[in-house]
Amino acid sequence: MEWYESEDRAMFADTAAKFAAWARENIDAEHMAGRAAPENFTWEIARQAGRAGFLHAPLPEDMGGAGLDALGRMVVIERMARGLAGPAAMLAAHWAGMSALVALMEHGPVRAWLGALGEAAESDRPGLCGVAVPAAVVDTGSTVSPEIVESERGLILHGEYICPVHPALTDRLIVPITAADGRREILGIDGAALASSCRETFPGSGLLELPMARLRFAGYDIDPQSVLAAGAIAEEAVSEMRRGLYLGLAAAMAGNAAAAAEYAWDYAGERVQTGRPIRAHQDVRRALEQMKTMAEAARAMVFTAAAATDGGGDRARRAFTFAGGACEAVCQDAVQSLGGYGYMKDYGLERRLRDAKTMQIMLGAHALEWAGEGQ
Repeated sequence: MEWYESEDRAMFADTAAKFAAWARENIDAEHMAGRAAPENFTWEIARQAGRAGFLHAPLPEDMGGAGLDALGRMVVIERMARGLAGPAAMLAAHWAGMSALVALMEHGPVRAWLGALGEAAESDRPGLCGVAVPAAVVDTGSTVSPEIVESERGLILHGEYICPVHPALTDRLIVPITAADGRREILGIDGAALASSCRETFPGSGLLELPMARLRFAGYDIDPQSVLAAGAIAEEAVSEMRRGLYLGLAAAMAGNAAAAAEYAWDYAGERVQTGRPIRAHQDVRRALEQMKTMAEAARAMVFTAAAATDGGGDRARRAFTFAGGACEAVCQDAVQSLGGYGYMKDYGLERRLRDAKTMQIMLGAHALEWAGEGQ
């Protein structure tokens, strides 16, 4: 067994591989192409993920979960992304939101929310957690947070966020904010109530199974009940959410890269040129080996960061940056290794390249600090 494997992790990883194979066979990508919107979301993806035990796996055993740790979650996401990146990215965002809630388990209504999510995990309409990333970082690199304004109506929120999972699909959207006095706060908002605040979705951007949205708060009244925590407690929860999202997307990109490299390797062993497989040619073999090396390096970096006992915030950010570059490079080389075939939808590599770029821009082209001061 590899150093990161255990009996539980290996079991979940094997189930993730089977889930991904099911998704590839059953998701009607042509139907969804160019129309990645909430109304087109295939809820069967979430239902099957819930029935497989993924959605509530991070919860403690006394709440119906498996107590799956950060490393175990990354192993699952990486293995799932080898089959299909969209469900893996969805799970990464869901688990990132759950990480924040688990850190706040003893505060306010959070324990009840987590219990409800666990109970609904295997239902026809599973409960999903969502996360919101301040759009200022994604668009401009600025670390300015959306602002909170006090008025006669109470606390009013202005600003824009990017949501890797459309709020309309979530039961709880986890929103990090910075108050006027500089205090960190974290909100838990009913996702369905925010549907009208979503300015646009991003159709045709890759990850066809995962509708995203830009969420615009323009004078949004903050319900005091939605403020889960403030100060150091909120800081810890936001840190867990940020780490989970960085690592989860990095793991999805590492799995996507591994699948692309493996496909190119197999193709090069079957395609014959000048009387022998093109994999036998020195330059082609060198390129294929480099692709595999990059994919393995990305996976190792993600798993090492997930296993870190110091919280791994900086490592998570670096893992996201490296995995994004590695995944894009591997997918581009895999496409080129097939020549003109690489750009055809029948072979699937063009989709892996689009998915790689989409996962990179979820947190911006560079992994900047998005919930506080820049680094």
